[in-house]
Amino acid sequence: MLKQRNTILHLIASNFFGGPEKQIVEHLKRLDREKFSGIVASFIENGSVNEVIEVAKAEQLAHFGIPMAGPVDIRALLTVANIVRNEDIKLICAHGYKATIMSWWVGRRQHVPVLAFSRGYTRENLKVAFYEWAERQILGSVDGVICVAQGQSDRLTSLGVKPRQTWVVHNAVKTTPLLDEKRNSELRKSVLGRLQIPAGGQIVVTAGRLSPEKGHRFLVDAAKILCEKRKGIFFVFCGDGVCKADLQRQATRLGIEQWIRFAGFRRDLMEIFSVMDMLVLPSLTEALPNVVLEAFACAKPAVATKVGGVPEIVIDGVNGFLVLPERADLLAGAMEKLIESPSLGISMGKAGYQKVITEFDFDVQAAKLMEVYTRVLDSRHHQKRFFKS
Repeated sequence: MLKQRNTILHLIASNFFGGPEKQIVEHLKRLDREKFSGIVASFIENGSVNEVIEVAKAEQLAHFGIPMAGPVDIRALLTVANIVRNEDIKLICAHGYKATIMSWWVGRRQHVPVLAFSRGYTRENLKVAFYEWAERQILGSVDGVICVAQGQSDRLTSLGVKPRQTWVVHNAVKTTPLLDEKRNSELRKSVLGRLQIPAGGQIVVTAGRLSPEKGHRFLVDAAKILCEKRKGIFFVFCGDGVCKADLQRQATRLGIEQWIRFAGFRRDLMEIFSVMDMLVLPSLTEALPNVVLEAFACAKPAVATKVGGVPEIVIDGVNGFLVLPERADLLAGAMEKLIESPSLGISMGKAGYQKVITEFDFDVQAAKLMEVYTRVLDSRHHQKRFFKS
């Protein structure tokens, strides 16, 4: 059993403070300080600001910004190795293909166990697809893999990946008391103004990277179906990405550009969620989407595609609707049910809120992760004793 405080390094390549970054920061804040200390490290490419490092500073978490000059930078790899050695790291937790590949190399040479977090694959371009393939080749060589959904664990199995050990630990979400009617009305008025939506407009929100695997083109098609039946429904796309221009052209071609808002990356996302009528997630592939948990934390219903780990959080007909991917007609039909019945949306939102406060709490997640850390460290300790004897 563990008898000393062990330092855990969480390594991630990060472009902005998104879902995985939130998970890391909130988790490190909840570590049992008698058993563990935590460090977050991320790459600073070409001198740019790294948001997860900035947040770690603000939260007074131990952190390292690692300078990186390009996709392949030996100095960055050596810096990771130096951090592991100088900080007496006992366990490396890797998030994403770049971090996993580097951690595997460092771990093998310094005899430090590695846990890889598996959050899904995007295959958004050939380069990413190659790196994701490379990561899968080494997942069987790390000490364990943590999947954020059972669906992701099943997907690894279907891809022929056979990790030594696999654990499923769901993403978590922060919840706060819901706004009263007066404060909600004031916030809604403010949000509508920011998004240039007239009073009385209904708000359908999707949030995430605008990339092919997110399926946003099917949401635009679904918006066209609804706009032909009803006016006053506004579709807000929160996020940026390579598909933005194509989606804008699609909306213009369909003649619905006045009903669509491309709002970009939002720091006020939770305020938007608090006043929206529903969240829509039209993804073609997912692990366990943070945005659905965040929508439920605001007591809002979700319409989502039945992919990956989504059915582990969206219960069809209870806290939202599940539809088949690539089916704009089904998306439109599910959205229309919620638009026609505001009371249904309210009841589904309450069910979602109840689900996240009981099943997707950060304290619950932290306890599960620390149990995994203990098992991996104990296992490595016993291996060392075996080889010494």
